[in-house]
Amino acid sequence: MTSRLSRSLVASGPVAAFLAALATFLGSDAARAQTGPQEKPRRVALSYFGESAVRPGARLSYEGTAWTRGVSQFVFGASIGGYSASPGYSLFIFLSGGYRLALPTGLFFDLQIGIGYNALNRPGAAQNAADGTIVQTAPTVGNYFMPLGLGGLGFDFQPRLKVPVSLFARAGGYGLTGQGEPFTGSYLLDVGVAYQFGTSKPATVVSPVPSPPPAEAPANLDGPGDPNRVPLIIPPEPTLQAPGSSVSPPALPPAPSSDSAAPSSSQGGTAPSTFAPAPLPPGPVQPAS
Repeated sequence: MTSRLSRSLVASGPVAAFLAALATFLGSDAARAQTGPQEKPRRVALSYFGESAVRPGARLSYEGTAWTRGVSQFVFGASIGGYSASPGYSLFIFLSGGYRLALPTGLFFDLQIGIGYNALNRPGAAQNAADGTIVQTAPTVGNYFMPLGLGGLGFDFQPRLKVPVSLFARAGGYGLTGQGEPFTGSYLLDVGVAYQFGTSKPATVVSPVPSPPPAEAPANLDGPGDPNRVPLIIPPEPTLQAPGSSVSPPALPPAPSSDSAAPSSSQGGTAPSTFAPAPLPPGPVQPAS
């Protein structure tokens, strides 16, 4: 008994480790999806729209995202297309909305409902009253109200491979009512490919640290009223005097005397000045008579 229990624990050890690693991986991806910026994808899709799964048809649709939170999305769309009605053919247009569970791995699940208009074209036929033969007449067009529902899964290559393409497969059913006829319907198959818009733009990274403001020079640097302006003093250029020229260089202002600021005496007189005038040059010598 003990040996069987030990073998079962040894065998379940790798399985438990694998499940724990898978849960950690999915949990980290889900956390990144919730903390990152919530995008609202927009797609255009082209699909095979098979009435009763075997009558061929095509559908062109646009799909947008109205609300998203984590892995949950609310999508809406508009579709136009047609399918073979055997005999005849049918053209339709409808609006749809639904819920999408988009996992971080790229796998998603869809559930959609829609309402629309269906124009069913059938070849006209009438019985000849004379001989009972069937005579072809102008085709008839029936106008019907078309409710439908779809559900399925798909894979989006954008989260992992950064390729804006997704594949999907949905199944469901539709109904037709109008023209005074009883309600009829059938099942359908919708398989196709979708392209996502807006993936070529680089993602905007929000920095937690605010960027510093741009540097700007103070206005009116040379204005007369700027208290922070430092006056610029340019010394005069020296003047060169040619030899023998009578032009004298500009006189420099006299240096202030140290005695000019001396205080007056106590008797009210002024302090004697020590400044003496310069001696005059000697006059011309007179020749003796």
